[in-house]
Amino acid sequence: MGKKRQFDEDEVLKIVADHFWKHGYSSTKVDQLSAITGLTKTSIYHAFGNKETLFLRAIDFYIEKDLSQHMKTIDLTNSLSENIESLLSQIFLNDANEHLANGCFLTNSILELAGSDPLLHDEATKRFAKVQQSFLPIFDHYIENDLLKSDVSCTALTDFFMTFFQGLRVQSRNQTQPQALKNAISMFVGLIKTIEKENP
Repeated sequence: MGKKRQFDEDEVLKIVADHFWKHGYSSTKVDQLSAITGLTKTSIYHAFGNKETLFLRAIDFYIEKDLSQHMKTIDLTNSLSENIESLLSQIFLNDANEHLANGCFLTNSILELAGSDPLLHDEATKRFAKVQQSFLPIFDHYIENDLLKSDVSCTALTDFFMTFFQGLRVQSRNQTQPQALKNAISMFVGLIKTIEKENP
């Protein structure tokens, strides 16, 4: 029977994910992760595997705890424009969002690893694709329920949203002024309203 772990795995993954998110993969050393988590390197390796495996676990944690948490606030009884405005506002216009200036963990990782680690880059890209796929049912709901104009494609709309969403992530990492982000979100929501059908 294995020895019971003496630490909270989620808490450790949160600390690790925050560090990778802020500093990137290449600049992060296992010694640093050991220091900030209070675990020995041996304990880290036994619990999570090598640095590469731990990094992917951190990304998975980020997707589950950060992105999924925001998506849970979507209310399909509201209009698409209302949901998009609410989602983008809570992420990009929320003073309590301590990670805003870090950009997107996934996007940062994909860009960093593109020329340095093809295998990890491929894994990060696959996870980004899954995130994008998770938005498809939301947009499909509005199309299937005849709430959007007939020429709107679910795939194209998802691509459009994700492109804008990632653009905001980059702008927030560049510490763009909140008013500029607010203006961009307002214009994007306005464009979404143009493809919504008018209430009967």
